[in-house]
Amino acid sequence: MAKKNGKSQGLNKGYEEALKYPLMEAIFNRRSRRFGLGMELSNTSLEFKSSSPPVPLEEFEEALLVWAGTGLTGLCLADLPPETGIDLLCQWTGRTWPSACNNHGTELFFTNDDGLYHVNVKHMLPKDKEVDMFFKMNREAKIERLLELYRESLVKLEDGRADLPDKMPGLFDFNQWNTNKPGTTLFIPVTDITEEYLNLLLLYCSHSYGFTIIDDLERKPAGQEKWIKRGRIKDSVKISLMDLETRILTGLNVEQAFICQNMSLVLQALGLAGWTFTGLIPRFTLGATPELFKGLGFRFIQPKKGVIDPPNTVPVGKDGVFEGYCPPYYKNMDEAFDHFLENKQGAWQSDKPFPYTEPEKHLMRAPKPTDTTIQIVRDVANYIYDTYGRFPAFVDPMFMRLVFQAQHIDLEFYDKYYPEGSYTDMHVNHFKLFHPELQDPFAYKHEEKKRARG
Repeated sequence: MAKKNGKSQGLNKGYEEALKYPLMEAIFNRRSRRFGLGMELSNTSLEFKSSSPPVPLEEFEEALLVWAGTGLTGLCLADLPPETGIDLLCQWTGRTWPSACNNHGTELFFTNDDGLYHVNVKHMLPKDKEVDMFFKMNREAKIERLLELYRESLVKLEDGRADLPDKMPGLFDFNQWNTNKPGTTLFIPVTDITEEYLNLLLLYCSHSYGFTIIDDLERKPAGQEKWIKRGRIKDSVKISLMDLETRILTGLNVEQAFICQNMSLVLQALGLAGWTFTGLIPRFTLGATPELFKGLGFRFIQPKKGVIDPPNTVPVGKDGVFEGYCPPYYKNMDEAFDHFLENKQGAWQSDKPFPYTEPEKHLMRAPKPTDTTIQIVRDVANYIYDTYGRFPAFVDPMFMRLVFQAQHIDLEFYDKYYPEGSYTDMHVNHFKLFHPELQDPFAYKHEEKKRARG
């Protein structure tokens, strides 16, 4: 039996239909469907006012979206050569999306009519050798487990819908009519750039690679001069600091796209509407100007130097919730790096779950960073922070780009303006399957089908 608000309820038929929905149909039926119940478009050739009130998503709908988007699924396989690959892994958990070095530095926030939430999955661990957490479960057990994990991960940050931008300069005009409206659930993934940055510096500064990192603005090595003189860093192998940070950013920002695409596919299985978009401008959404919009309430700092003068403030984290490996959460980059390394090494302790049948046999072969490599990384990180008053130098420590919204579709809008095929039978049957206790705003569609058959 599934539970809601602590009370048992029967297994909703919609739950079963959603879990068995065909993958290829979800892929080919995926569309941006932006018009939901309770919405209005005015002063346009697509003018329409919904005749139905907004209907918020229920717990299972949000739980399936969240867990498909960013859920813990078991252990990663880590099927890399232990001698040259697995030392870069930051943890051993598997998620529904791939992550560079398995660090999973993207956190999901969402808001609905009830509040603002953080989905805190990163601390959660599967059981030892539990590669697939849902293996051999029947459908009802999977639903029970999914809801249990979702509830365990959910942290409520505020009551009521988040104070997000609803006009310029925080939200583009063409998104203002339907973004973060009553009945909608708006998901905002935010990526911590600092963790994977420090992790990859261990690779770039290792004896095997030894890249010289050139500061684009200062036109000199980024804290590596003495190591170049000693021959430990290769002066013949150069990469610009901006290029390095762009590589790291683009490698990590795709995590937001994976999360949003997973949730987009689940919309089809649930018969919901929604879309992925970039209309919310990141700095205002995260909270750079609380006098205009509170946003997600992230902390911003003022850098010393940047490409523009004066440089914009940059987000470093949300206090006590999601904090970057950089000041002001640490007194300097030495302390930030040491804490990162402690956390990474903690994931390798013998009391943690591993995917292999004989973990000791493989883990003992993984190389560990030398004291010299660790010091070079500290020197680079300190150079960046001391020079620019921020870490990273050019990209935001906490990076936001894509957002995703889910809502109940208004079929009347699509019937008026679009040909057959703009929505699926799952959309038509949504209220009958998932909300049989509510008045069905799509009852007229069922009557149309009956007349067509008769």
